[in-house]
Amino acid sequence: MGGDMLVALSRATQDGGTLFGHNCNRPAGEDVILLRVEGRGFAPGESVQTDAVALPQARRTWTVLAGRCPRQWGYQHGINEHGVSIGLTTIRTKRRETAAALTGPDLVRLGLERAASARQAVDVMTDLARRHEQRSSEGEVDPAFLIADGREAFVVEMFGTHWAVQRVGEVRAVSDVCHLRQDWDHLSHGLADLAIERGWWPADGSKLDFAGAVAQRDEQDRFSMRRWGRATLLLERFNGRIDHSLFRRVLGDHFEGCAGEVEFTSSPLAESAATLCRHGATPGSMRTAASLITQTSSADALPIAWYSFGPPCANVYFPLFLVGELPLEFRRESSVGNRRLREASSDNPKRQAALARLQDRIDQETREFVAEADALRQRGEGDRLGRLAELFMQHTLECWDNVDREFAPVERRAGQARAEEELVASEAWS
Repeated sequence: MGGDMLVALSRATQDGGTLFGHNCNRPAGEDVILLRVEGRGFAPGESVQTDAVALPQARRTWTVLAGRCPRQWGYQHGINEHGVSIGLTTIRTKRRETAAALTGPDLVRLGLERAASARQAVDVMTDLARRHEQRSSEGEVDPAFLIADGREAFVVEMFGTHWAVQRVGEVRAVSDVCHLRQDWDHLSHGLADLAIERGWWPADGSKLDFAGAVAQRDEQDRFSMRRWGRATLLLERFNGRIDHSLFRRVLGDHFEGCAGEVEFTSSPLAESAATLCRHGATPGSMRTAASLITQTSSADALPIAWYSFGPPCANVYFPLFLVGELPLEFRRESSVGNRRLREASSDNPKRQAALARLQDRIDQETREFVAEADALRQRGEGDRLGRLAELFMQHTLECWDNVDREFAPVERRAGQARAEEELVASEAWS
């Protein structure tokens, strides 16, 4: 389903690195599973099976930290060990469903596993789409991607085997609507001829308007453009001073206090569709199931992934590192702690204040850890760095757990205790 994405390159950020953000929106009740997959080598002739297509396997894959929906092979968003970040959204086009082919999540996973730079990820993903077709896992829509590393970023919008690519200047926001018009930098071979043949574009020699030719407009576009406009406004306003705390604010934004918002969002459905941070109140409605922010640099600095389990306005962003294994509660879909991580509660001001203080503490401790980690990397102490990263991620989880239990209702605490006892018993039995 649709998502909202942001990127700010070195000239726009406070520390000279790249910031990437992605809100993954899913139907209410559907979660995103966080996982870390170690990179490894493969023998010549090996293949990999996606949801619908078998592909030749790469000789080597990179370590990836990513979010995946249940029952999908591919990923919604993620970052790899080289600092390549990729996020996915959907765009409504004139194309209809095709036979077995690659999906948008498949392409995210393949790009993360196979690319050591954002530019290489663009080449990998567009070449796979050209050779193997692609389809949406969501119905009559096509995928769009934001791809970034420590040096550059790209927007890629697809239409079947065709695509348009735009190189990002300093900042960029992307929503679930076709954004690329005549401002693309690269276009797939044959798309202009196809658009002319089908009467979508005049044969007058003018540069193809990608969205004007292939997009299918509907009533959802105004909500998508509203979110895109709000995100773009905030990024441009703070251009040159952007840090990850601003990205948290943008991804958790609800347009409070903005002129015209009351009229524009006159119903609960409209309000949910028009804000970047979304809460699904009814079955089938959309909610922000997970939010990812990544920090990368063109230098040999440690990539950081900040992850919110659920709507970011009511949750903490945890710092995650690819050099160590994730805490069990982060990566187990069925664990008690993981279910609590996904619960959003913004109706308790004291709890929200406590979480804000906790976020400040985590931010400060993360800065201190990264300084120590960079020193360990320079000395070649990779094993020690991995162990310390695992301990630090577990520490942040325990700090959050203390705050959450303090404000949990008595009934929920009792239920959690029983569930935890049952889980421990079941694991011991197995």
